[in-house]
Amino acid sequence: MKTKTFVVSILVTLAILVAACAPTATPTPAATTQAPTTAVPTTAVPTTSGTTAPTTAAATCPLPPEAGATLTYSGWSSTTAEDQVNRDAITRFQSVCPGITINYVPIPTNYETKMKAEMAGGTAADVFYVNTNILTDFAPTGQLLPLDSLMSQAGVKLSDFIPALTAEFVQGGKTYGLPKDWSTLGLVYLPAAFTAAGIPEPTNSWTYTDLVNAAKTIATKTNYAGFCMAADAVRLWPWVASNGGDYTTPDYKTATLDTTQVTDAATMVAQMKTDGSLKTPTDLSVSWCGEGIGKGAAAMTLEGTWMISYMQTTYPNVVYKAVLPPSGSAGQADMTFTNALGVNASTKYPNAAADFVFYYTGLANTLAVQATGFAFSPHPEAIAQATDPIAKAMLPGGTLPLTKPEYWGPYTGALETVVSNALNRVFLNQQTVAQSFAQAVTEGDAALAGQ
Repeated sequence: MKTKTFVVSILVTLAILVAACAPTATPTPAATTQAPTTAVPTTAVPTTSGTTAPTTAAATCPLPPEAGATLTYSGWSSTTAEDQVNRDAITRFQSVCPGITINYVPIPTNYETKMKAEMAGGTAADVFYVNTNILTDFAPTGQLLPLDSLMSQAGVKLSDFIPALTAEFVQGGKTYGLPKDWSTLGLVYLPAAFTAAGIPEPTNSWTYTDLVNAAKTIATKTNYAGFCMAADAVRLWPWVASNGGDYTTPDYKTATLDTTQVTDAATMVAQMKTDGSLKTPTDLSVSWCGEGIGKGAAAMTLEGTWMISYMQTTYPNVVYKAVLPPSGSAGQADMTFTNALGVNASTKYPNAAADFVFYYTGLANTLAVQATGFAFSPHPEAIAQATDPIAKAMLPGGTLPLTKPEYWGPYTGALETVVSNALNRVFLNQQTVAQSFAQAVTEGDAALAGQ
């Protein structure tokens, strides 16, 4: 579902409501996977079977641990479900590596601030959740342990994971974390809206032109808004990438926000806003577009797998479906959201810490977690084992050729703010697309330089 972002009040509500899943939001590192800026969080999948996972496990400890190894393990957590998933994983791990003791110490609030303070004070955990901000702070300063040598010894490879999930955790040719779970986006829609408009439902072969036309028809013929979208960099990105564009150069040093690929996508979205077929959450008097789907206010939106637990918990009787994001001139593109487990470079027990990371992020454990309905395994072979129909529809988006992680270098959050603000100025009719995104180039270059 790297967070890098954000917390809105609804997340607090969801953290209380969602009993069988952990909120991972745009807004907050409250759970498993970081999600995009305007999302209600979570990578969770609904389940009625509790959080106890199957006991599938590797037969032996990946590396010989140091004698008497005792590790502290920390991550953000605001739900008992996530705590239980972690505790169950620890139990499974210790059945495989009985010589290693794990003390689980969750940090439910102000995770990044507390981790930085503990790292500075020499009291940080041996193993902990790593998002983009933690990576940016700890990797260049030598506070995160490069895992490559230990991975080689244990036979763990980056190719074991979905490619889009590992890219951001490799810096300067060194691997500083392995993905623990993930989310992606899909075109979520209400079949009832298409029935009311008398048009076919979306398919995986849809183009963005198909989406635009359907949204206009629905807005004209029914009481539904055709498409819901906030002024949000993450939700705009699949439109841009399907045109063959991106927000920065590959080295993340220069903004490319005035390129044709970006401005054409923004223009397409802006025209929908102007003709009334696109509504923002504010227009619909909802807090985010997922709520717009749940309340039957909007027919379509680009949202993520966190919709699954949200809808089951909040709108269990609403029938909704999902397909992959539409395609543009360059193909289909999706975005992935993930967090990793990393190792404190100062740990006294590097082998034992690596053992825990390798086991936790390995196929056996992540499949066990996926079976509980809490989160999705970051291994490509696990996609086919997802059972929820929304998950089955969305997860293949993580392997599309144009898919990339929500990452534009160490100042990802600042760049996203620049893009979101640019689109917002257009939505508010303050500037044209050309004017707003030309301004965004200057702002984006400054953001990417850390200014």
